[in-house]
Amino acid sequence: MSSVSVIIPTYNAALLIERTLRSVTSQNGGHDVEIIIVDDASTDNTLDIIEKLDVPSIKILKQDSNHGPAAARNRGLAAATGEFMAFLDGDDFWEPDFLQKTTDFLQSHSEAVAVSVMQRHKTFNGKDTIVPIQPPVQQPVLLDDFFDFWAKYNHVCTGSALIRTAVAKATGGQREDFRVCEDLEFWALVATYGPWGFIPEVLFTSDGGMITKKHGWLAKARKRWASAVPIDIWSQRIVQHLPENMRDSFARAQARIARGLAYSMLLDGRYEAARQDVLKCSALFPKNKLNSIYAFCSHSRCLWFLFASCLRFREHLVNS
Repeated sequence: MSSVSVIIPTYNAALLIERTLRSVTSQNGGHDVEIIIVDDASTDNTLDIIEKLDVPSIKILKQDSNHGPAAARNRGLAAATGEFMAFLDGDDFWEPDFLQKTTDFLQSHSEAVAVSVMQRHKTFNGKDTIVPIQPPVQQPVLLDDFFDFWAKYNHVCTGSALIRTAVAKATGGQREDFRVCEDLEFWALVATYGPWGFIPEVLFTSDGGMITKKHGWLAKARKRWASAVPIDIWSQRIVQHLPENMRDSFARAQARIARGLAYSMLLDGRYEAARQDVLKCSALFPKNKLNSIYAFCSHSRCLWFLFASCLRFREHLVNS
């Protein structure tokens, strides 16, 4: 029987935390599961709900002040004792076979450092998005090149992956100075330690829209935008460990991340920093009309300012 540490950072998660915990305790397969709650200074009744549920094998760690999700996850990782570990946010949930299928994969592929599954993302408009939309494989597979697959299919998110705990700890955890793309940086770093597996089955659901709507999307987003960094800073730890044969595929994956970081910096009002990253990476952006506009406008400071101002105004108007 495998042992798994499930690390759940919480911050004002009272609305959905019971569902999250039930999805862990109702997993099939009889695993030895250690649940580690790291409460990041919630101001609602999140902890009251958790304590009343009387969940077995649960540890509750409390942050004295709000330090962000990466810091909470790292504290949970330091306390983890299972052979495998997973991060699961307090508004998301697993299907009953998540642990059975992911632990089976890692046990049968000793060379794999991690494995992830397909995901369902619930959106504000009530429509579900499945990622990857069209998986290129029909059976679980050990990926030849994580970054090539990631660049094409964007297949990993928090809650969708199970990782060997020793590897997760060896990375040093997530970067606590990031509040946007900190999870993506961590997945990429883990992938430099060995092969990654993929299971083409929807076993995880991301459903943070209800909590985000309740607490205010714009206020949360502003903190994330302010923490966005240029792509070279985001990539620092990864390139130090990156195998030579993965540098080209990493560059393609990196361009996808650069596009997201540039958008966050743009929305934070850092137009020139965003423009420089677009100039640097736009040749490898995924091909679509909006990315073509990004690339075109970045060659002129005037055009870029007008384009960026319009995007920023639209985002604030729609979500204020």
